[in-house]
Amino acid sequence: MSNRTTLYLLMALAVAAIGLRMWSASNLAAWEDNLAMHISKYKSIVETCDDLELRREEAPKGSDETSFRKHFQRQAHKALMGDVNVSVNPLAAKKTYVDKRFEIEFLKAADGFSRPSLRMFLFSSEQKYPRIRTTALNLRPIGGSGRSRGIEPGVDREDIWEITKLEFRQRTPIGQKN
Repeated sequence: MSNRTTLYLLMALAVAAIGLRMWSASNLAAWEDNLAMHISKYKSIVETCDDLELRREEAPKGSDETSFRKHFQRQAHKALMGDVNVSVNPLAAKKTYVDKRFEIEFLKAADGFSRPSLRMFLFSSEQKYPRIRTTALNLRPIGGSGRSRGIEPGVDREDIWEITKLEFRQRTPIGQKN
């Protein structure tokens, strides 16, 4: 092989090496971006799984009246709202679902509750038990007749509320018979 042929061959190999290096560098950047994206998605999946596992462990296991009473009592204690009376009233079954209505009565109602306590109780009660939603919530400020006409405008009052009515409902779908 002549020197000139060797030189052309080496130059072609150098150009090919430069082209491959540029292609691999751009491809490497794309691979690193995809890897970072997959790592972040994996982390969010793991966090979601951990959250679901925690919620599943904390979820009540039964569907009888005592299970519901324990659930609402536990949420009231966590929100520092005292003891509750829970009356469970099953409603007439429809073709595709069965409803249960839960009327909650607080025993510590004379003192009233702050907004964060109410929010925590309502959120936890709905989040931890499947298919439970608040259907009725009537509040009245403590220290008044429930109407703001008796309070002078611009006067500050405490953010303490009395619950006059609280009702939850659980709708359970009925499985289709084959």
